[in-house]
Amino acid sequence: MGGKKEKIILTGLRPTGALHIGNYFGALLPFVKMQETADKFFLMVADLHALTTLEDSKNLGQNSLSLAMAFVASGIDLKKSVIFVQSQIPQHSELAIALSMITPVPMLELNPTYKEMREEHPKNNNLGLLAYPILQASDILIYKSTEVPVGKDQSPHIEIAREIARKFNNRFGNVFPEPKTILQKEAKIFSLQEPSQKMSKSHGEKTYIALFDSPDIIREKIKIAVTDSGREIKYDEKNKPAISNLLTIYGLFEEKPIKEIEKEFEGKTYAEFKKDLAEIIIKGLAPLQKKYKELEKKPAHIKSVLEDGAKKAEKIASQTMLEVRQKIGLI
Repeated sequence: MGGKKEKIILTGLRPTGALHIGNYFGALLPFVKMQETADKFFLMVADLHALTTLEDSKNLGQNSLSLAMAFVASGIDLKKSVIFVQSQIPQHSELAIALSMITPVPMLELNPTYKEMREEHPKNNNLGLLAYPILQASDILIYKSTEVPVGKDQSPHIEIAREIARKFNNRFGNVFPEPKTILQKEAKIFSLQEPSQKMSKSHGEKTYIALFDSPDIIREKIKIAVTDSGREIKYDEKNKPAISNLLTIYGLFEEKPIKEIEKEFEGKTYAEFKKDLAEIIIKGLAPLQKKYKELEKKPAHIKSVLEDGAKKAEKIASQTMLEVRQKIGLI
């Protein structure tokens, strides 16, 4: 009888600048929970992926270190998780080249995420953007990942990874498991200035709360956040999208049902609600910010964490790549 199949999860973020509260609830906190259920949990700083849309890479190295610090500050346990920088594992790129030889171009061109990214970044319509799913498939398959947690917009990429794994196995022999897509329940946090748009740092500084914003900046951003007509503090996505967004944020930080918050602020003004919300956010981010500031003072420590992670990741990646080379017939 075969033993229990290992649960191997790979996930990560691109180091493209300031993280915001949408990233916190949509990625960092879920990562902390995932590490508890996986046999192996790989958390990647996806710096090569960042290059596809980055017009200026001068801060890429610092952003990579900052993202690694944010992972640790948010509660990633280094005894349970492997944090590494993508570009420091050359096998990712080597496998991507091999996989590109069996990937049909039309499959990449029909990828809906590619079409969206091309429209969003017209100056960056490069080969890297088109081939993004091949490198992503390599990231996943090099560790023989069994599960990949993604948002809805990234699920087509995992389907491509599954298809590439099938093509490789059929052509050269079984090496890769077909990874399962684990759709993340996304925290619906929208822009503070345009509640029809998802919160994003690309829409301007006043539109998002960065994880490391100071208390005064948080108070100011919430104070000037748009609200809807009327005075009622009630959740109504269709008619009151702005106040609904602020209620969602309040509920996430307080871990409270929105109905309770509505009751609490019955008869109160938007100004009173926003004042309370700002303090709730400040209090909620304080432990993360404190831990992050401690790590900022010890850059050598975070570099050693990444070096250790790279050694662990490369040990597995090199074994997989050896198997791939043998299957393909490379010397």
